[in-house]
Amino acid sequence: MIYKKLFVKLILRLSLIVLLSVSMAWIFWMSLYPFLALVPSALILYLVYALIHDLNSTNRLLSQFFLAVKNDETALNLQHTDEGKSFNDLRDSMQAVNQIIKNLRVKYQQKEIVSDAIIENAAVGILSFNSQGMVEHINKKGRELLGVHHLVSIKALLKTDPNLVELFHSIKAGESRVLKISVNQKSLHLLISCTRIKLNTDNWKLLSFSDIKNEMDTTELESWQRLISVLTHEIMNSIAPLTSLSETLARTYAQIDAQSIIGEKNLSKTRLGLQVIQEQGEGLMHFVDNYRQLSRIPKPNLKPMRIKHLFEHVKALLALDEDRRIQYHFSIQTDDLFIEADEKLLVQVLVNLIQNAQHAISDKGIIQVIACRAREEQTLIRVIDNGMGIKAEDIKNIFVPFFTTRENGSGIGLSVTRQIICLHHAKISMESVYGEGSQVELRFSAYK
Repeated sequence: MIYKKLFVKLILRLSLIVLLSVSMAWIFWMSLYPFLALVPSALILYLVYALIHDLNSTNRLLSQFFLAVKNDETALNLQHTDEGKSFNDLRDSMQAVNQIIKNLRVKYQQKEIVSDAIIENAAVGILSFNSQGMVEHINKKGRELLGVHHLVSIKALLKTDPNLVELFHSIKAGESRVLKISVNQKSLHLLISCTRIKLNTDNWKLLSFSDIKNEMDTTELESWQRLISVLTHEIMNSIAPLTSLSETLARTYAQIDAQSIIGEKNLSKTRLGLQVIQEQGEGLMHFVDNYRQLSRIPKPNLKPMRIKHLFEHVKALLALDEDRRIQYHFSIQTDDLFIEADEKLLVQVLVNLIQNAQHAISDKGIIQVIACRAREEQTLIRVIDNGMGIKAEDIKNIFVPFFTTRENGSGIGLSVTRQIICLHHAKISMESVYGEGSQVELRFSAYK
């Protein structure tokens, strides 16, 4: 409304200037009294002056207003003048806009104060730094965990632990890692998660980290208890027959004196006993070999790898086209999907998962191997089957070494698989519904 009034006022003045100019030209053209031209000339000069004055006043007002906004001057006070109602209305509008900006700034400052308080008093450490390693912010818990009073650059953490600095640089968005460090003679297990933020042309990292030593100790104790239970079961199953047979043979020969002749019956019993002892001994040796396999997984040689090529390698290795009993479906969200991995080790993982699915499936089964990009800058590989599935009480032990739900199974396949995935700084999880099927998900940081 204000700008409409100013616009109408401007049009009227320009129209009068044009009209008076035409009148003055007509007077001279008709050779009438020349002094009559003084009247329109004076009016034209007045109108031009008034027009320039109004434009300058408007420019001054706008300049004053924008300068105040630029300099964060929220105390702008535009008083009414005698320049006219239009200018006073314009001042009122500018004052109202300035008040809105002031209120928004107050709300933003309040939110910023609350956000800073939440971050500063968070129960986890929070650290942000740019691509040059310059620290923008670290909260109280972060300073406490890292044993510093203030932090300007993450290079300063080289004194604490060089591996920590290397991890901060190498960790990718959406990735979580665990690192054991010692701060002020105190052992910590830091769980570190990363988020990437792009500000202008620079890439920033936002890290959150916490000490999970107590949780790790509890989990480790539970894992050891489950492992010891499984090992005890496996070893006792092998040793019990050996002990029983040894006692039986010892008792048999104890009853035979040196002058007696060993009968065919006793010889047959002895041969059978020794054969069983040999078989059980071989079983124990096989058990030990499996145990060695768990501890001899090589460090992965991580390289960019196209998932399409990985799937083709797995299909060729397993000769899946010759298996008419099961339908296999391999799907990739896009052909240019990459991950950073050791191809040999990852082929071993997928082969093991597919073979496990094969054992769980009867005729007319379906196995799906799917690769896709997740929202959290991660790449997923899923192996899904419609087999028998796993009982709910067995899921918690599925990655425990030597635990198996399959007859004659070694129980190390999934344990080795989990170790390989952990060495890739990736995650593995399993979901299963007994009688319906299972799904194993591998979650990798997206390769860029």
